[in-house]
Amino acid sequence: MHLSATDGPVDSRVAALASDTGALAQTLDAFAASFGALAGLLLAAPVPDVQNRVREPELLAQWPLKEQPDCQRGISLLLESGANAESVEVIHRDYNELYVGPHRVKVSPYESVHRSAEGLLFDEETLQVRDAYAGFGLVAPKLNKEPDDHLGLELGFVSTLCVRGLEAIEAKDQSVLVGTLRGLLAFLDEHLLVWAPDCFARTEKVATTSFYQGVGALGSGTCLAAEAILLSETHQPSPGR
Repeated sequence: MHLSATDGPVDSRVAALASDTGALAQTLDAFAASFGALAGLLLAAPVPDVQNRVREPELLAQWPLKEQPDCQRGISLLLESGANAESVEVIHRDYNELYVGPHRVKVSPYESVHRSAEGLLFDEETLQVRDAYAGFGLVAPKLNKEPDDHLGLELGFVSTLCVRGLEAIEAKDQSVLVGTLRGLLAFLDEHLLVWAPDCFARTEKVATTSFYQGVGALGSGTCLAAEAILLSETHQPSPGR
């Protein structure tokens, strides 16, 4: 199934999701939290307080999609990171080797590198993502200096759309809800879910810390859950039900 923001499949799936706003609110809340947490861990290596909080058993027990098998593995890996007292220095080095450099990175965090014919930064996919942000009045924080299609930015955008959907439900604004859902589903189908699952799988495979192996597994599970719950034409229960 390939969706666009204005075609029949989107409208059909939007109608199905919006038919039960109680279940939809649970779903959007779960994905807002999950994608938002992942965005923070992909945009920068965590500072000590965040690193320790992310590995707290009580917090991990509240992961919204914890029944998903990959998420379960991710939670176990983060608990292992805490039990082994992986240091800030070790985790920061792993993050830099994975995504930043200065040497050749293990996992490029940019959509255009994964999807463009030449594997270039600032290619067509970057501009498409920029347009998707602009459709909701958003711009990348370092416009024209760093690519708009960084994995962390795309995850944050999806989280923001989930929050806006929740706000529309609370305000009983059907028009805004429908428009937000259309944008959310189209972006997942045309961008994030096309390349992020491979990126997360690669992260788990090549990371040298349990911390970023866990982030990779959580990302894989969250993407699989988003595809099953939000994009599938077959009804899927909302998280937690």
